[in-house]
Formats: sequence, C-alpha cells, structure tokens
Amino acid sequence: MNVALVDWFDELAGSATNTAAKGTRSLAILVVWTVWCERNAKIFNELEKPIAKIIDDIKDTARLWGAVVAKHLAALVDRRISE
Repeated sequence: MNVALVDWFDELAGSATNTAAKGTRSLAILVVWTVWCERNAKIFNELEKPIAKIIDDIKDTARLWGAVVAKHLAALVDRRISE
C-alpha cells in the first residue's frame, strides 16, 4: 500500500474513537473505493461517468451506509455540504 495514502488516512482522524472520527474514516474508505471502482470501469469496460454523477453516487452510498451499517457516517452525511 502506498505510504502516502496510509499517512493521509491516519491524519483524517487518527486513532480517535468519537462519532465524527469514525464517520470520517468510513467516508474516506467509501471515496477511495468508489474512485477505484470508477478507475476499473474506465480501464476495463471503457465506461466513464461525469464527476457530478460520481459525487452523487458517493453521497447516495454514504446515506445508505449511514442508515444501515455505519451509523457514525450519518452524522457527516446529513450535514449540508456546499459545492
């Protein structure tokens, strides 16, 4: 694994265990996973989504995770984010 990515991930919330830290780590994992999947879709299937659609997909998935699995993510997702 790339050391810079590990450092970035650790700096997001470190070893904190509060709700915001857990939500931040979950969101970081979701974003990295989504980017990876989009990369694979482009390379292997020649499919490409507009960036706005990828962001909407991340938001939708984050809401779903927050409602079902990662309750700590809901605190971050339910906030209004200015674009």
